[in-house]
Amino acid sequence: MDTEDETTANIPHLVADNVVSVIRYLTTSINSTKLFKLPEARALGAAGIRIGLVFEVYGGADNVPDIDAPDGAADAAFCLKYAPTLGANNTSAIFFAIDFDADEDQVTREVLPYFQAIYAPVGNAFYVGVYGSGAVCAAVIAAGYADLAWLSGSMGWRGSRAYLAAKPKELVLVQTQIDVTLANMNVDINEALNDFGDFLPAAA
Repeated sequence: MDTEDETTANIPHLVADNVVSVIRYLTTSINSTKLFKLPEARALGAAGIRIGLVFEVYGGADNVPDIDAPDGAADAAFCLKYAPTLGANNTSAIFFAIDFDADEDQVTREVLPYFQAIYAPVGNAFYVGVYGSGAVCAAVIAAGYADLAWLSGSMGWRGSRAYLAAKPKELVLVQTQIDVTLANMNVDINEALNDFGDFLPAAA
């Protein structure tokens, strides 16, 4: 499952519902409630629950211009400094979200420069993942700017149905249900097709 909500209070529900991995958010908005913090990581680790990481401020959604090369460099710098404090290491992955249905021009002008700026530094420390439409995932992987792909549950987005049908080897996560209630929280459900770079945080 992935969620923007802090999970600590609901860890007993996560355990009861047999949740084994939770994908949580990194964001440069350090006062944001969706930023994953160390006490939560330690609590999840103590319960034996693994963690996946996804970075997003807005992900370009609602026409917010936060997907470009300068933003990619800034987001990469933040992740390189912050992710290790949560227990992430060189077997862990950080996915970067493109949370809108980017057209071909937007992929060329915005998405690819964003991931190019991310991959050069982050790819030396972590696996880099791309979250988005099938067209976005395919383009970023083909350019060599990500190692892993996570397909959004918005299956009407460009290229998504074909990408899912093809199931390329880099496709490791598929969002199957959006905005459902699980473990007393609003979450999205994902199918893991392969190792997606989650990790067990250090317990307190």
